[in-house]
Amino acid sequence: PIELRHTFTGTLDARAEFVVAPKIAGRIADMTVDLADTVTRGQVVARLDNAEYLQAVTQAEADLAVARANLAEASSQLTIAERELQRLDKLRERGVSSESQRDLAKADQLAKQAHLEVTRALVTRAQAGLETARIRLGYTEVSADWTGGSDSRQVAERYLDEGGTVAANAPMLRIVELDPLIAVFFVTERDYALLHTGQRATLSTDTY
Repeated sequence: PIELRHTFTGTLDARAEFVVAPKIAGRIADMTVDLADTVTRGQVVARLDNAEYLQAVTQAEADLAVARANLAEASSQLTIAERELQRLDKLRERGVSSESQRDLAKADQLAKQAHLEVTRALVTRAQAGLETARIRLGYTEVSADWTGGSDSRQVAERYLDEGGTVAANAPMLRIVELDPLIAVFFVTERDYALLHTGQRATLSTDTY
């Protein structure tokens, strides 16, 4: 039998790929994967030095403790001011206390109430600061996560090694999905008429 065959040169491309990059800058303490290693969805592939971020969490926890202590003190001061105002109101009913004394007690009670609201806001801010510090600590663990496709992919490129310093959003690894691969080649215009849907092709590579 006689067959008409044409030979083309092309490339094999991954169906999907992405670059793993950290959200924060830091020194790379550990890289858990290397070239051609299989990576599962959500796997931690690198860890950054977290000493600074651990210290930030400790500081934020201390700030929150101070803010809560101030809140407790402000609450106690307001309670005392309210009791003093109630005492003067009772004395005023019996004609013992003056109007000016009652006004001073009322002003002090309002000031203590405002101070309590301020300390509550400071507690909320300290809680937010602690949560932010914990989130940034979590960023020291760099994971490879993606949506769709298979649950495992391969490391195609590794740009950095342990001990190096990486900037925020700088590439660390390139992760690709190799099953299936897509063959890409270019056909000359004069051969367009010889192509049709479902036509078979034989692929060969230098490696295999």
